[in-house]
Amino acid sequence: MSVLTASNPRAKGQTLILMVGVLLLVSLLLFAVTDMGKHARRQWYLQSVADNASYSAAVAMSRQMNFLALTNRALIGNQVAIAQWVGLASYLAMLDRTADNLEAVTSFIPYLGQITRALSTIIARIEEGFEQVVKTLIRFQSAVIQGISAAQRLLDASFAIELPLLIQDIVSKHSEELSWEAYQGGGIAPFPSLWWRKTEVRNTKNKNESKELEELTLKSLDPFSKSRGYDWVNVFTHKIVKRGGTELSRNRNGGWDWHALDSVSLHGRRWFIGSFKEQLPLGWGAKAQDQRRYHRSNYGGAFRSNSMSSRMALAQMGSFKLEPSSFDYMGLREFSQFGDNTVLISVQNNDEQAAHAKAVVKFSRAKSIFPRKDGKVESENLFNALWEPQLVPLSTLDKGVLIGRYKL
Repeated sequence: MSVLTASNPRAKGQTLILMVGVLLLVSLLLFAVTDMGKHARRQWYLQSVADNASYSAAVAMSRQMNFLALTNRALIGNQVAIAQWVGLASYLAMLDRTADNLEAVTSFIPYLGQITRALSTIIARIEEGFEQVVKTLIRFQSAVIQGISAAQRLLDASFAIELPLLIQDIVSKHSEELSWEAYQGGGIAPFPSLWWRKTEVRNTKNKNESKELEELTLKSLDPFSKSRGYDWVNVFTHKIVKRGGTELSRNRNGGWDWHALDSVSLHGRRWFIGSFKEQLPLGWGAKAQDQRRYHRSNYGGAFRSNSMSSRMALAQMGSFKLEPSSFDYMGLREFSQFGDNTVLISVQNNDEQAAHAKAVVKFSRAKSIFPRKDGKVESENLFNALWEPQLVPLSTLDKGVLIGRYKL
């Protein structure tokens, strides 16, 4: 009994020491778990800030490209409008000449001569007033073209400054204690050093450089401007054939000069059989924005069908004497640099804890919504506003570069 009684205090003391050790270990584990939870919450917060900043930067970048695409389309639209005005003026000139010729032929016929004389006078007055309207509209469209070109250059240059300010504003809205860095090209080049090199200013003075814009403009012409050909009258032996169209030329300064020609002639069959041939020119008219033309062009097949009346129209072509100026527009560089359409943002707090996020700006044309007639996949360009932002995971190269800078 004495031995057992003497050993109890020692056993209780050992148990107490063991319990203290266990409690200490549990406390340390609790503190560790709590610290890990705080670290995870801070990491989640930093990742949210990085995602927000990178995606917002990509949204701004996509809006920049879409703005340039829309304004390029606006440049095309204004050129098409000028082509329409010149074409309408040429058409009215043809109607005026046709009415004058009709008046001369019917002047000796009672009543009919009076009607054709009145018709000729009305058309002449309409044409005279319309020419003044066309001059005003061409001046207006030309001013709009120069204004759009200036807006493109200004916006493109300003984005090199605005993008870093946008990222700074987004990060500072979350916390003033956070710092950030932005990169491109696999995390090597500082942002936006590659992005502002993705686009370039092109000018119509360079024919090869602006060939794509010219081709798209000609494809965008309305049917009236491309070819306004049809038959006014078509009977078995005779028909009155109308042909005309609008063409584009360049002046010495790179300005786009529109000119149009319209003609109408009487065609007939010989001995009531065979093909139709031009027999009598009935009317003609031609207008140029600036420089008169002295050489044949297509003009909607005018010279092929109405050779006589088209030659007269070309010889008497009128001019609005409005010299067009060359203009700038924005295009993509032929050789894109690696990672020039990406932005990688790293956000860091005072404890040197960091998070990283990457976004990309992609050109995407949905086949189900905007299918191409030729069925081809459309490459990135600045003529369709189909640029969109997207968050993407870091690549192996990105991670490799960032390992040397941050604790990943």
